[in-house]
Amino acid sequence: MICDRGNGVRKLLVLITVATLLPLVACFKAGPALLQPTVSISIPNVNLVLSAGQNQVIAAQVYDQSGQGVTWSFSPLNIGALSNPTFDSKTQTASVTYTAPATLTNPANVIVTAASITNPNITSSVTLHITTVSVLVVSSYTLSGVYTPFAAQTVGPAGNLFIIAGVNNDPAFLGVTWSLSPATGAGSLSISPDNSFATYTAPTVSAPITARVTATSVADQAAAATVQITVLPSGGGANVAALNVNGGPVPGQVHPNGAFTSVTICNVGSRNTQTPVCQTVDGVLVDTGSYGLRILQSQIPTLKLSAATDPLGNVLENCASWPDGTVLWGPVETADVYIAGELAGRIDPTTATDTGLPIQVIPSTPSTVPDGCSNTGVSNSNTPQLLGANGILGIGPEPTDCTVSGINYCDGSHQSTPPNLYYACPSKGCATTDSPVVVPALLQVSNPVPYFSSPPVFSPDVNGVIIQLPSVSDAQTSAIGTLTFGIGTQANNSLGSATVLTLDASGNFATMFNGQTLTRSFIDSGASAIFFPDGSLPPNSLPACTTNKEFYCPTSPAMLSATNMGATQGQSTVDFTVEDADSLLFAFPQDAVLGTLAGPKGNHGLCSQGGTACGFDWGLPFFYGRTVYEAIDGQTVSGAPAAPWWAY
Repeated sequence: MICDRGNGVRKLLVLITVATLLPLVACFKAGPALLQPTVSISIPNVNLVLSAGQNQVIAAQVYDQSGQGVTWSFSPLNIGALSNPTFDSKTQTASVTYTAPATLTNPANVIVTAASITNPNITSSVTLHITTVSVLVVSSYTLSGVYTPFAAQTVGPAGNLFIIAGVNNDPAFLGVTWSLSPATGAGSLSISPDNSFATYTAPTVSAPITARVTATSVADQAAAATVQITVLPSGGGANVAALNVNGGPVPGQVHPNGAFTSVTICNVGSRNTQTPVCQTVDGVLVDTGSYGLRILQSQIPTLKLSAATDPLGNVLENCASWPDGTVLWGPVETADVYIAGELAGRIDPTTATDTGLPIQVIPSTPSTVPDGCSNTGVSNSNTPQLLGANGILGIGPEPTDCTVSGINYCDGSHQSTPPNLYYACPSKGCATTDSPVVVPALLQVSNPVPYFSSPPVFSPDVNGVIIQLPSVSDAQTSAIGTLTFGIGTQANNSLGSATVLTLDASGNFATMFNGQTLTRSFIDSGASAIFFPDGSLPPNSLPACTTNKEFYCPTSPAMLSATNMGATQGQSTVDFTVEDADSLLFAFPQDAVLGTLAGPKGNHGLCSQGGTACGFDWGLPFFYGRTVYEAIDGQTVSGAPAAPWWAY
């Protein structure tokens, strides 16, 4: 089944003016449906290793027609505690929070079990390892011992990476052992005599490969840290992150045309300590159609991020909603965010303290969502299964999720009544009747790219991004591309001769397609397909699919052409092909790379009435075989027009 989120978090201006959002479309497809027993419980994999004092939300999918839910237990009973048991009968999801003891002498295993209330003999369990040791891998350190945490990296053929390992709570100084996987073909590892650091040397490659270097504690082998390294034939670097179109992070589900990367999230202030507390999250959807990092809390259980609050102590909650009622709902929290070799965060100029980057964290436990956010909707996409990802990295051409063309619609400077993006909620949570609140820009969920220039990683790569994906001719299981930060700031990110399309006051350009001028067009890596209103007349019109109705299913491949026009400069004609989506998705269920996927958005001839009929959403299929540039509003690209703009 295809999950179509229809219209996404991407365009704030549309939210403000017509209360209709344009597509983000985080879609995935699952395998064939299986016959379910009367009662069943399954607990997906969670973080299995916790340190003293840390907590983990454990979620269970419960199939029970009587809707009775589960009871939770754990053993041994003297190690830790369970709290906040919940059961959502709509989604058949039960959850509980396990908290490890604040102090622990020796490592221990704890088994957490969910048992059916209807039939207590039906259970599902997960084993957690509570360790007294933690390992971190870092890329550098200062003379004062301050570490720079390691995020996933890219290197070129024969490139080198220097990796340092640190171990906390290792009184005997047993240190670590090092390993490289895969064992063959992934390069080599040179280890220092005291095992405190290693140098990775990449092999010479003709196609991208992925290697992992792991440091494992000798005192407790369950405690380890890994850095993922992608070796690129064209060369990597500190400003280059790998993009994987690989079906996404959820076993058994395939997210078509989803481009994923890894981010490393750290407690605020970690950049200035000898013991940074960080967690790397894979399977984060890269979306040029939205703004800011949105992460599932279940993917960062070891972190204790600070929630943003108002002067009364109410928690600031953020809303990203879709017209079908699904939402991303969760508090604004601050973190230091590493992507490749870049660090996003803020330093208070007055106090010189680390204030972190505002991100949205989506809790696994059910929450009351105000009607203004959900429109009395049905689901908060708060699990990887529902979202089809572990998070969303919004790197669109605006600095925050409430800014369009230099105007901030949430800080009270432009309008007194803010859009439905931010809410101030007491500790007991929001009510369905709560109204949105005014929020200063410093607390708004922020695109990380403009905030890369902060110590100890001073970066010039703040003005935009470049996405490059290989050409594809047929459906295939996966593809690897690159996400490069900065435009014209380093030798590997020059604009060259790309055609620049400037944007209008709404942040859009125009697309001319089959006699229509679609004035609300944009480029959207978070969309699984190219979405547009069909401009043809029968019998040549593109029919919607029978099964996957959010896509087109022409009887034969349709060879189409559209012309993109910038607001003040730039024009480019794009040729593309649309094929039968039902056949693609069912004949090739294992394939994540589908270059001919497209779907309807609005009705032909209705652009004069506004809304989605005026938009052409150039989703991820547009990116295959192209180098796509995006300049961020408020930034400057040497020799180019004023931002924001797109180029390719």
